[in-house]
Amino acid sequence: MTRAAFLRSVRGRPYDRDAFNCWHLASLVQATLFDRLLPVADPALVADTRERARVLASHPARAAWQPIAAPVDGALVLMGKVVGAETHAGTWLTEDGGLILHTDEPHGVALDPPLELAQAHRWRLTYLIPV
Repeated sequence: MTRAAFLRSVRGRPYDRDAFNCWHLASLVQATLFDRLLPVADPALVADTRERARVLASHPARAAWQPIAAPVDGALVLMGKVVGAETHAGTWLTEDGGLILHTDEPHGVALDPPLELAQAHRWRLTYLIPV
């Protein structure tokens, strides 16, 4: 499947806390477009923001991903108020000037500019690539 076909297949898909949240989408994008596997998320973490931040920061798989200063195509993007306590995930796509593919409850799957996401939620963005 081409990137364009994949994006057409997911754009606008509604957010579902249990079946298709931001981690599900990030995992699907990483597997489909970049041949990378992310750990399976425990569905119970979705509702508890503090626990989700703790698990994202301390999960053993995090050691396999290195923070980078500037995003590259396919970088995993973790977003949150504090670096190291992120609660939202997406994927950096370089095409179209650099956008983050993510999903949230009010919008479903969307491609958004990083500055817009950072400002709208007062998030800090952390870009990671596999070591």
